[in-house]
Amino acid sequence: MRIVKNILLAVLLILTGIVLTAKFDWTNEVAASENDYQVIDPGEGHSRFAVIAKKVMPAIVSIEVERSIEYKFESPFDHFFDLNDLFGRQNQRRRRKPQIQRQIQKSSGSGFIYSTDGYIMTNNHVVEKADTVIVKTSDGKEYPAEIIGTDPETDLAVIKVDHEFTSKQVVEQGDSDKLWAGDWVVAIGSPYSLDKTVTVGVVSAKGRSGLGIYQGPVYQDFIQTDAAINPGNSGGPLLDVNGRVIGINAAVNAQAQGIGFAIPINLAKRIESQLQETGDVKRGYIGIQLKEIREDEKAPYGLRDDEFGVLISRVEPNTPAEEAGLKDDDIILELNGKKIEDYERFRLNVASFPPDTEIELGVLREGSKKSFTVKLGDRSKFLGGSTNEVFGGSKEYLGLSVRDLDENLRRDYKIDIDKGVFVEKVSKDSKLNGKITTGDVIFKIISETKHYRIENSNDFRNGLENVEKSGKSFVIRFIRNGRRRYVVVK
Repeated sequence: MRIVKNILLAVLLILTGIVLTAKFDWTNEVAASENDYQVIDPGEGHSRFAVIAKKVMPAIVSIEVERSIEYKFESPFDHFFDLNDLFGRQNQRRRRKPQIQRQIQKSSGSGFIYSTDGYIMTNNHVVEKADTVIVKTSDGKEYPAEIIGTDPETDLAVIKVDHEFTSKQVVEQGDSDKLWAGDWVVAIGSPYSLDKTVTVGVVSAKGRSGLGIYQGPVYQDFIQTDAAINPGNSGGPLLDVNGRVIGINAAVNAQAQGIGFAIPINLAKRIESQLQETGDVKRGYIGIQLKEIREDEKAPYGLRDDEFGVLISRVEPNTPAEEAGLKDDDIILELNGKKIEDYERFRLNVASFPPDTEIELGVLREGSKKSFTVKLGDRSKFLGGSTNEVFGGSKEYLGLSVRDLDENLRRDYKIDIDKGVFVEKVSKDSKLNGKITTGDVIFKIISETKHYRIENSNDFRNGLENVEKSGKSFVIRFIRNGRRRYVVVK
């Protein structure tokens, strides 16, 4: 009997120890990270990424494009008739003129359905100058597509197929502003024509700009990711862990392993509405030249260490900025109530608004904070200063879009020259296409022994006017990757 009592006492003591040492949580609270960061239930035996892919795949499309390319063809036998005969006499037979021939070029890309009535988002470079566009959905069906609108300056395009989709075949759009560096992302597309390809990675960085992408977008605010993005992924979605689109895959870095870039979905949303309504994009214009304020310049301008602003170095005459009352040396701190955190993003945000939009600018003027309402103009009607100069009419044949060289461009592109114009875009129809490219800095024009030094866009425009009058060939001097080069324009 005593043995039984001892055993019961020992068991009771053990149970008491367990109760005293155990840590039970009787509250209904959930960890903040789990409560704030909703995720899809992975399901039994599958990763979260697999569930995302299964959910979103019906909205992903492959895009097949055909373009007709014209080129001049000369038979190698035609050159025979330019030779002298055996007696040294010049052959008098006339060479035949080069024949214009046409070749069909095929390419592919990706896209995603974002409305049940058949609208699809993709990249401009996927469908640009296409003769035919065929969309292939994930269930293998093919539809001819119409190009609704394109915007080369952001590399975005909207196409449409004549088909009604279900809500399950439409992507959910997220908020790219809430994305953090280090967040998981999923890329889906058709790299190398391998459709339904899923890759996974993290956000490496946000707000990437100043990338020297050949004939790439002028306005850059890329999401950088290490998720594998290859040719053919262009136009496909970059997804967060909830399967929402937070970016459109657009570019790869050919010189680096595992670095790709995507256009933020918030930027695409603003562009898409204009493309769908009018087929192109009109951009707002303030009429100011800007300068980024460095850390060592904050104190003299009255900025705190934790404040960021952009300095108005010049207010252009007869522009919305002058009409609103902005002045030289004003410092812009806020746009529509939101603090400015980046020079390039401020420029991009202003350009994303259509003309006639009223914006509110929070400004620091001589130590006092003020607010100004600016009604944006049409950028195409206000050329000069820090805007893009697009040469047209008798001045358009070069097909160049340039801007004045500033400290930010010199820093981002490692430019070691103080004056010149920065080439932002070269038209595909330009004589200089393939000879001058985005990122080049033009600093001189030479014609008939005259040297026109280029310090800004006005110098470039005046130089072109002078050489056009002569009708003679001229030389453009420019810098690329630190090396000084030249090209002859006939």
